[in-house]
Amino acid sequence: EVAGRRAIDALGRAGLRDAERVFTSYSFELSGGMCQRAAIALALCTEPALLIADEPTTALDVTVQAELLRLILTLRDESRMSVLYISHDLGVMANIADTVAVMYLGQIVEMAPVRELLENPMHPYTQKLLQSVPSIDQSHGRLATIPGSVPVPIDLPSGCSFGPRCEQFIPGTCDVRSPGLSEARSDHCVRCFLHSEATEPINE
Repeated sequence: EVAGRRAIDALGRAGLRDAERVFTSYSFELSGGMCQRAAIALALCTEPALLIADEPTTALDVTVQAELLRLILTLRDESRMSVLYISHDLGVMANIADTVAVMYLGQIVEMAPVRELLENPMHPYTQKLLQSVPSIDQSHGRLATIPGSVPVPIDLPSGCSFGPRCEQFIPGTCDVRSPGLSEARSDHCVRCFLHSEATEPINE
């Protein structure tokens, strides 16, 4: 009974109005947005210091997506917890994140405060990702793409893992050794040989 009341309370905190009915419902009886809120409520039951949200708005329309993002931010502030938000949507990250880490093949290739990263991307992969985002100022032409394909993890290229797809590839360097993650400027780290101003690699 105590566990049930706690679960119903968590469902209510997650924005589900009829929490008692939802508590006794099957997942197929709920909408996509309600299922996402129920999953958030499940995570809140443990009163975590860190909430890991892995693509929580996938397959939702933009209105429901915006509601869920506001909910996550509200719960973060109310519970004083940190949120690790995992997403491929750079627009979402621009509105919800304080610091962004861009990953390629399981490695962080760039990390910086969100505004700094969006305005001054340093890694070629990050630059290409941002160039591929549609813009209301772009009236015609094709979107930028990243050439090549993601390597198979069991057959990685020598040197930099992004090297075979990089238009700024440096022969004799990028294909010989793998760059470390270094602080290129204050609070802005990058894994790339292009930035000679980078300090010694950070311990990872």
